[in-house]
Amino acid sequence: MRKAILKSWPYLILLLIITTCAAILEGLVHIYLMNVIDIVFSGNKSLFKSEAIKLILLAILLLPTGVLMAFGKGLFKKKALVLAKEYYVNSVFKKNINEFQKENTAKYISAITNDINTIENNYITGIYEILINIIYFIVVIAIIVYVSPMALLLGLSIGIASSIISVALNKPIQKHHIQRSELYEKYTTYIKEVLSAFHIIKSNNLNSKVKKDFYDKSNSIQEKGYVIDKLETYITALQNITIYLALFILLGITSYMAIKGSISFGGVVLVINNIDRIINPVMVIGERLPKLLSTKRLFEKIDKTLENQDDYIETVELEAFKDGIEFKDVSFAYDDGYILSDVNISFKKGEKYLIIGPSGGGKSTFLKLLRKYFVPNKGKILIDGKDLKDITKESYFKHISNVEQEVFLFEDTIRNNLTLYKDYSEAEIQDAIEKTGLNDFIKSLPQGLDTMIYDNGKNISGGERSRIAIARSLLQKADILFLDEAFASLDSKTAKEIENTLLNLKDITVVNVSHVIFRENKAKYDNVYLVKNKGIKALFN
Repeated sequence: MRKAILKSWPYLILLLIITTCAAILEGLVHIYLMNVIDIVFSGNKSLFKSEAIKLILLAILLLPTGVLMAFGKGLFKKKALVLAKEYYVNSVFKKNINEFQKENTAKYISAITNDINTIENNYITGIYEILINIIYFIVVIAIIVYVSPMALLLGLSIGIASSIISVALNKPIQKHHIQRSELYEKYTTYIKEVLSAFHIIKSNNLNSKVKKDFYDKSNSIQEKGYVIDKLETYITALQNITIYLALFILLGITSYMAIKGSISFGGVVLVINNIDRIINPVMVIGERLPKLLSTKRLFEKIDKTLENQDDYIETVELEAFKDGIEFKDVSFAYDDGYILSDVNISFKKGEKYLIIGPSGGGKSTFLKLLRKYFVPNKGKILIDGKDLKDITKESYFKHISNVEQEVFLFEDTIRNNLTLYKDYSEAEIQDAIEKTGLNDFIKSLPQGLDTMIYDNGKNISGGERSRIAIARSLLQKADILFLDEAFASLDSKTAKEIENTLLNLKDITVVNVSHVIFRENKAKYDNVYLVKNKGIKALFN
């Protein structure tokens, strides 16, 4: 992720150029101010007027440079965050499906919220804050050298001492930031679990326990945040004391130097006005640098989360599906043992297949192997003679269409949920609607296809959700159609009609995993496979 963020360097360079111009301009303002003060003490009125005009003009220019700096900061920060989030989302979708499904998704939610926020505050902001302060530090050094090298030595001594104090004070905070990140991840996991088990909690009167657990976990995060805020308050107070003490010391020494004639009174004002520009950059760098460096662990954690354990390189592009699919001695196991063993079956292009079997017998696993969600532990799955393992996911997914039992719908119009944002003619859309029995439903809606679907389809029935899923699969015109309990939410009449429509599709291979079996349609399948006892056998042939 760090490399992705650093691609925003052109915006950072722009910010640094603006900052350099602003710092030099501020430096000139202070030099002219020194000159004006010295002129006042000398009593030269004619020279005072010209120098005062220059000072005013330079001071006026500070306003647009300040605006440009704010603009540059915002632009760099925005670009860096966009690149970070783009990298994260793209990397998530490069994850192997089987690995992703095994993982706790709460860590992804925590990463895209809490961890990205930490990266924004500690790394992205840290980068430009450190670099900006380095620029101002260099410019101020040049100004004070121009006035008095001795004053510079004093200022640097005070600045270094302040930075050491700042680093020492900020170091304990980093541990607490890491601990809060871990607490937040656990909290996110808990919230996810509670929401998924809402009906169980309500029906078993577990409200009070959940509320208590919620309070305890939420409170632990807030307590950790309170500790961090308290430490930062103490640190700020001590840093302010350090600054005021430094100013008092420097004022005394430079005033003594002015009395001795080694520095002008204007020079004293310049040094005093700019000492915070030595101390503050050093303190900011001292504060920001440990936070920036601490993000190394966070980046490592995020990148590790995004890694695929199986990094097998797919090299074959599936241009077309011409012949069929063949399982050759295929076995697959989960951690607790094999669920499929030595499976040898085949599917021919354009034929229709029904997959049945007891619950937990391996039907869903078998389908996931066909979908390339899983890779066999033993044996091969061949597509037109090519090993499915070698075929790129992108090219394979172009030839298949899936209808899941758990239908996912976007918060968008029915039209966009049907087309999945691809271009289809109105005739094609209408054909899919009629084949899936959606016509009357859509006609009953005031806005028709432009009706919005909310919260994954909670404003429509389960049957309508299933029919939308089947309709969009028909629109895709894929070579292979995989159905996973696609008719479970439909009434028998509708399910029977839609199944019959699918069985009459020409040149499309249909693999239907279902416990819903209609006698009148069963005979229309080219074969029925029973998944049982780790094996698969044909019932027709």
